[in-house]
Amino acid sequence: MIKWLLMTSLAGSIASLFLILFKSKLAVLCGGRRYYYVCLSMLLLFLVPLSIDMPPLYSYPSLIQGTGSASLDASPTAAGERTAPGPSSSVASVSQAAGAVQAPARTAEAWIVGIWGSGAVVMLSFYFFNYFRFKRRALRGIRIDQADGLHVLASHDVHAPMLIGFHKPQVVFPMKHMSMEDYQLALKHELIHYKQKDAWFKLAAVIVNCLHWFNPVSYMALANISEACEYAVDEKLSKSMKGVEKKRYSEMILRFASPTSPAFNSGLTQPKKQLYRRFKLIMSRNTGRNQAFVGIAAVVLIVAVALLSTSVVFAKSSPTHTEYSGGIKTYYNTAQTLEQNVQSTLGHSALRVVAADLYIDEQGLKLDYFNRTAPYYKVGMQWMDKADSAVAAMTQIELSIQNRKVTVAFGEQAAAYKDDSVIKKMIANQMDYELKLDDKKLTYDHAAFVDELIRRGAYVIHEVLPPEQFTFLLTPLQNGDRAGHKQLTDYDKKNKLTHVFSGNAKLPKSELDPMADGSKGVQLGKAFVLKAGETLAMDVKATTDNSPTISLAVIDEATGRVVYWSPVVTSGTRTIFVPGESSANRSFKIVASGEQKDSAKLDIFTYPSRDEAHIQPPTKLNPGSLDSEPIQFKMG
Repeated sequence: MIKWLLMTSLAGSIASLFLILFKSKLAVLCGGRRYYYVCLSMLLLFLVPLSIDMPPLYSYPSLIQGTGSASLDASPTAAGERTAPGPSSSVASVSQAAGAVQAPARTAEAWIVGIWGSGAVVMLSFYFFNYFRFKRRALRGIRIDQADGLHVLASHDVHAPMLIGFHKPQVVFPMKHMSMEDYQLALKHELIHYKQKDAWFKLAAVIVNCLHWFNPVSYMALANISEACEYAVDEKLSKSMKGVEKKRYSEMILRFASPTSPAFNSGLTQPKKQLYRRFKLIMSRNTGRNQAFVGIAAVVLIVAVALLSTSVVFAKSSPTHTEYSGGIKTYYNTAQTLEQNVQSTLGHSALRVVAADLYIDEQGLKLDYFNRTAPYYKVGMQWMDKADSAVAAMTQIELSIQNRKVTVAFGEQAAAYKDDSVIKKMIANQMDYELKLDDKKLTYDHAAFVDELIRRGAYVIHEVLPPEQFTFLLTPLQNGDRAGHKQLTDYDKKNKLTHVFSGNAKLPKSELDPMADGSKGVQLGKAFVLKAGETLAMDVKATTDNSPTISLAVIDEATGRVVYWSPVVTSGTRTIFVPGESSANRSFKIVASGEQKDSAKLDIFTYPSRDEAHIQPPTKLNPGSLDSEPIQFKMG
């Protein structure tokens, strides 16, 4: 909605300013009537967004089947690792997935749309209120004539002849002395307004102005259409007049000149500064045969300028993905050779790289520290050997990425997504990122590694879950306690039992002491009792680039013991703590800190425990042929 407003407002403004700045020349070249219709047609630019795809510095690779892009995630031990505060081994698995719900962004957008909508309603109400109030007074006049089925009135409340009304309009004259010649000319003028349906066109212009009430150019465009409307009537009425008659007509307009009337009315009322342009057009009307061509050319030129300008302003910026802002990188063990890494990644080694739970957004980019957008899918994937019998039994497609043929296999739980555009974007994004990876910190050729994987392996997607199916990854703790995390989505309901904290928290910098346990920081809210059958939920709604992760610790208030600590909690995640029997009905407090001194938006509360109280059994996603359970490295 906001982008539509900005795009249409910019395009309409550019076109309107062009028409206003060159109105005198355009009206002469095109003719008053054609200039009027050009102005009306430009109103569409305030409603219909126009843009062309500007070629960015970065372009998504083309695909043989579908479009999009993707990449593979890196293990925490990969080169170029981003160091988080606190010991990396402490509950690091609890916050592997990154990203964020767009709750703050959506809230801000809702406020902006609400303000815009309220402004539009207020403006439209203002126009109609003034119009109907003026109409009620003006139509209390005396009927003096009838022409073309319209009543002609004389009223003390108008200062110039005008047409008032939509369905059953009436012509209203001021209650003052005038010659019969002036009366006849003014009446013909108003009847032309009636036949051209100008009241309805002005209503459309007013509605556009109300929709773009925040844009000062929309008011200028409305005034310009009113002026152009008079050009069209003047042209039609004076078309067959001689020089003396045109002068007489101009003098009649001058005698009725007065301040403007409500926007819906059509008449001779117009500011005096506009009269000179009208008189000039009346007296020197261009009757050449090229007016139609010039009018069409003007429309094409104006639309082209508006289209190009809007496309440049709203052109997609070149995405510069990194491993922690959308890029996905396959884990590489620098202590091994390239061939050894290929073997372990494809499942032919005891050190096996297996599928990870990866969260992606609608652009197919990984949610991470610096890509805090709404989750679109949770994906489980890994590389496997093409010759593996399990891969041969899967549904397969082939994508063309960076002039390479990438084999993609879908497991039974993911086969329905083989044609999904977001999944294809994810794969293409990943391949493009990995094949172009040029990190000076790398001591190996990552592109050569991925090339070997593409040549010998298949990119296997085992599972794809939409947000409504996201589940907690739970970890058993001491004393029967459990802790878990999942990506926060709009489907996470808040059946609150106990409110602990909600809002922006000012966090101190985390301790860098290796012996830190999360007990140092700021307490969020008051201490609370966590009863049996209750789950503690800690929703991290928004963090900043300065401190993209925060530390959260659950502390037993009586003993001071840290019963749970997650040192690296990313934005857009829900972390839960489920007490065991020995921890139930005890008093706890929440202590938090950030990577740097900063703020974060959180919501902490308790709610009735449900299925998340049960630990999910680990799923063996790689049906390898080794007899013993291998040591596994996760991708992601």
